[in-house]
Amino acid sequence: MKEIEIKKKHMMTLDEHRKMGKELQDVRNMLVEIGVELDQRCGKSKGLGSKVARITKLMDELRSKLEDKLFEEYPDLETEDGCKYYY
Repeated sequence: MKEIEIKKKHMMTLDEHRKMGKELQDVRNMLVEIGVELDQRCGKSKGLGSKVARITKLMDELRSKLEDKLFEEYPDLETEDGCKYYY
């Protein structure tokens, strides 16, 4: 019988988590600015800023899940330090 090799999923390094968190924070900040600008230029009644706000909310959910992954992968990481990666 042929043995099947099961590969472990690749853990992200702390530097990869830090970089990912910074990039996602930058994108989130850009989305907030875009939403405000759309509301100012097009009017809130058009709902364009609200659509961007929904994307921002999904981005926040992603960041939260990645933060959970960080603490799963590095259980000895101090909470105060770990919270700085994605927020």
